[in-house]
Amino acid sequence: MADTSWSRDLFKIAPGRVSYAVAARVAAATGVPLLAGIATGDVVAGVIGAACAMLVTMADIGTTRAERVGSMAAAAVAMVVGGTIGAKFGGTTYADEAVVLGAAALAGWVSGSHPAIAAVARFCAVATAAGAGLQFSDPAVAMAALGGGAFAILVTFVAWRLTGAPAADNVMDWRAGLRAAIAGEHAGPQFAILYAVACAFALLAAGTLGVARPYWATITVMMVMRREGLVSLELVIHYMLGTLAGILAAAAIEWVVPVPAVTALGAIASAACLRVGFALNPGLGYTAFTVFFMLAIDLAVRGGGLDAHLLSTRLYDVAVGCVIALAGTLLTRFVSRRPAPAS
Repeated sequence: MADTSWSRDLFKIAPGRVSYAVAARVAAATGVPLLAGIATGDVVAGVIGAACAMLVTMADIGTTRAERVGSMAAAAVAMVVGGTIGAKFGGTTYADEAVVLGAAALAGWVSGSHPAIAAVARFCAVATAAGAGLQFSDPAVAMAALGGGAFAILVTFVAWRLTGAPAADNVMDWRAGLRAAIAGEHAGPQFAILYAVACAFALLAAGTLGVARPYWATITVMMVMRREGLVSLELVIHYMLGTLAGILAAAAIEWVVPVPAVTALGAIASAACLRVGFALNPGLGYTAFTVFFMLAIDLAVRGGGLDAHLLSTRLYDVAVGCVIALAGTLLTRFVSRRPAPAS
């Protein structure tokens, strides 16, 4: 089993006042767009802005403020580009698989480079899958995503001004990271191909596997699958358990108080716990991550006048994604250990 301390180190924050400031910063970054969307009647735009803001805060990785702002800005732009590509070129069988295959292959190729580059590429792939699955055609959606990312960066500057930047142990510089990303260092073609195929398989085999909403399974694969094989098995299990626990927790919140305002507050509270959760345990981080997205998706679905997704369907679709991610992670180990053919 692997030591998961690197995950805690990546989101490392100081105790006391700074940890509260980080939680408040994420709550503000996600809460303002979400509540603004609800107040103006454009819930979908509010959800997209809040989701982009939360992922941008997760891309706050680096040793200097310039690096960290660059990481966050790159994540915001990458998600807008990925979502636009998915919405424009996806939407049909095989077209969805093609765009997801390309985005996932890129994310897999750079996964062993700079942590910020890997995060940006993975979030771009997630946005591509979401765009292909949800098929938003309104240009205002892209503006909402970009606005959410920009607001998250603005809130970050305010938090830095008030409390200072939290600690970070990421010591690789961007130049070295870009060189490693281009070369596919520590990942290579094997993981890139397996990662891309696993993501595309979640879409292509949706009917055979009985998956109602393939993009849920695909996004789960994108977020859970890791390149280290057995070395990262413990981390993958943390992610899987955290994801499934988050679905149940979100359902419990909506069952106890089925009021949109409470759902929105629950989403904001879970986002506030995200980075603190990752700093403590990757499973806790993924629980908060999943609760936020499940509650936000339900707000968007209801805001669009659609029926809420069934809990059993959601659990099954995500569980299928977890199984595919686990199988892909184990297969990565098997392929990486195969001896090279004799020349």
